[in-house]
Amino acid sequence: MTGARSFRDGVAELDDADDLLTVTERVRSEDVAAVAAEALRCNGPAVRFDDTDGIVTPVSGALAGPEQVTQYREKPWTRLALARGLGADATYRRVVDHVAGPLDGPTDPAEDGLRADQSTANCSDLGLPPLEPGTPPAFTLGLFAIDDGETTQWLPARGTVQSPNRLRAVVPADGLVPSAETASLCLGVPAAATTNTLLHWLDRTQTGSMRPSTRSEDVSVATLDGRTVPATSEVVVTGSISESESVAATGTASMWERAMETAVVDIDVDTVAHREGPQVPVVPLGAPFADDIHLVGITESARLSYRVNNYWGIEPAEWIRLPAETCLGMCVVASEILYAGFEWQLANTLFSFSNLFDKVLILDENTSAADLSRPLDDIWVKAHPSQDWVFSEPSAPAATAPRYRTDGTPGSRLFINASWDPRWDEEYIAPRVTYETSYPEAVRQSVAELWDSFGFE
Repeated sequence: MTGARSFRDGVAELDDADDLLTVTERVRSEDVAAVAAEALRCNGPAVRFDDTDGIVTPVSGALAGPEQVTQYREKPWTRLALARGLGADATYRRVVDHVAGPLDGPTDPAEDGLRADQSTANCSDLGLPPLEPGTPPAFTLGLFAIDDGETTQWLPARGTVQSPNRLRAVVPADGLVPSAETASLCLGVPAAATTNTLLHWLDRTQTGSMRPSTRSEDVSVATLDGRTVPATSEVVVTGSISESESVAATGTASMWERAMETAVVDIDVDTVAHREGPQVPVVPLGAPFADDIHLVGITESARLSYRVNNYWGIEPAEWIRLPAETCLGMCVVASEILYAGFEWQLANTLFSFSNLFDKVLILDENTSAADLSRPLDDIWVKAHPSQDWVFSEPSAPAATAPRYRTDGTPGSRLFINASWDPRWDEEYIAPRVTYETSYPEAVRQSVAELWDSFGFE
């Protein structure tokens, strides 16, 4: 089921799918991020903290997923699929196509306005957890709504609570409008609003293109002080912009910040609105497999899939992935190899469209996106180190997302061609060995009967 969905709808879907752990014991706000990071490291379920120090209910891992080196029932995109109403069994291709779908203009604002309870609470009362002990309360996966003179722009945002009536947010520098005097910060927004906003800014800042809007039919909207915001936002903080240039960004950056220039904006808060028992995402930035890494990986993959499959007038790429396991240092693509040398063109096209990786792994088009071990295996089976590992001259711009070589100095790019040469005759291509093709039917039937007798599914 698709359609307009809220952040808490996605959390409820996780609960129904038995992929949410609700912690009912009291947890100090200072400990929330540490518990969330450990749950992600251990490939645990999403975590909801019911009893903390403030009004909000923090939820960790709501849009992330397990790593894929070890086999799990859930895939890294399963939670995003649930959040967007695609179901737990949605394929990677379906999730990516849904993220990269056409962006429409804003839907008609909700007649009943913002679906939140106006509150006299201040920012400190919200009880947002800090990401590290001794640091200010922080917000992540926020959405910053600002007027550009004609319409409302949505920007990804993360930041901190500076005082009960003052916020500091990091946003894309290109999104700031000098004439704007007020803005709204929305927390706990629908997954579609988050991915569509990321898609807009990744595309705008990396290729210079301008998509018509950051809203889609999957997000119901409302009007607040003349700005369009997601109607189902869990928390909306509105105030005046008081500063935007003199303060440098601090704290661990979100993954999307590595793809674009950012700026810091301070907000003097006028009002805080929230739903009853507001649920907001908390992302332990810098932790392995955190939500921001998964979201940027899938969103960038969706953007690149659209770019590549509309570049030559045909659609050679079956799927493109930026696995969270490589922290966006590698782009994996399964593609038809149209002719000898096409792999070189494909790799260079991907490098020209994105600065988030410095390695490209090219696979045969029939390779599954659901098994990361297969691409890693194909590196050694199909790619000859002296012929199929191709390094550029050591003068390429450094990729911005990987955690190595962070000083910005130039280096080499690498693409690995782990696909069969299109010039080879079919008889020279080794068939893929499977369980079904390796054993006769009688043996497989006996194994199945023994499996059942042991009580295995």
